[in-house]
Amino acid sequence: MEANDLSRRLSEFSQVAGEVLRDVQDVTEQQIRHWIVNPFLTALGWDPHDKRQVFLDYLPSGRKDPIDYALLDAAGQPKLFLDVRERSASVTEAGAMADRAKDAHVPLILLTNGRAFSLWFVPPEEAASPLLVLSLEELSPNAEGLLGLTADYRLSDAGIVQLRRSAIRLAVLQMLEENSEKTFDALVGWVQSQLSPGALDETTEQAIRDATMLWLTEEHLLLPPFASPDGKKPHDLRPTTPRDWESFPRGPVGTFQYKYDSSKILDLRQGAKEVREQLRVQGLRAPTATSFGGFYHALRARAGLSGK
Repeated sequence: MEANDLSRRLSEFSQVAGEVLRDVQDVTEQQIRHWIVNPFLTALGWDPHDKRQVFLDYLPSGRKDPIDYALLDAAGQPKLFLDVRERSASVTEAGAMADRAKDAHVPLILLTNGRAFSLWFVPPEEAASPLLVLSLEELSPNAEGLLGLTADYRLSDAGIVQLRRSAIRLAVLQMLEENSEKTFDALVGWVQSQLSPGALDETTEQAIRDATMLWLTEEHLLLPPFASPDGKKPHDLRPTTPRDWESFPRGPVGTFQYKYDSSKILDLRQGAKEVREQLRVQGLRAPTATSFGGFYHALRARAGLSGK
């Protein structure tokens, strides 16, 4: 599954799930399972009805209280525990679920209350650390970071490495954008908060290198002689997603109008580089430095230009 395909699937899922949460005020955990979690797993390519992939109410050895979901790798071993929480519950604290995953040698846990999703990495000898905390609306724009969670990978070691690398890369990019004047301190502080001293493994190092390269690629355009006349930096721009755009009523197929300001127009008949520049000139950008591809292809697909 490609990032733009996953982005489309997650966008469709988020829209339906959002309608459910809006229309059903007192949604129960059981309803969150059926109306939100099962469709979410389906969007990722998993079959919630196939016990060879998804084990409902999984009971680890020696336990009396089951796990809501266990996602299994190709060998049938659990690699992710999914915990469904009530609508008002927090998903930013792993709590006992991290301990249960560690006892069962399960490297990932996913927590959701239907409105937000948090993915955690559970190393054998260290405390669990959050990889991603995304709202329902943020899933689609961050599809690239969720590719390792799709059924294509079946939570293989390669898939888990990709999840960790994507999460670290996105976090570093966010810090670089929000702390441009104290980037180094912010970066060091974050790494130290996530990893014990001396545990800067290859995955983390590569993710930081990837993020730094992406940032420098964006930033070098602002240095002489590449500086734009307005001097706008990425963190000065407003994030936008495909949902913010609608077909331009008086323009040719492939042109879009910003819902919140009709003077902002995008021409998706042009190449990715040109469209990114159109966004920047109008004070906008994709939600993250790595999500522009999904933004670009989602709008082109909506206009019927994806195969051209």
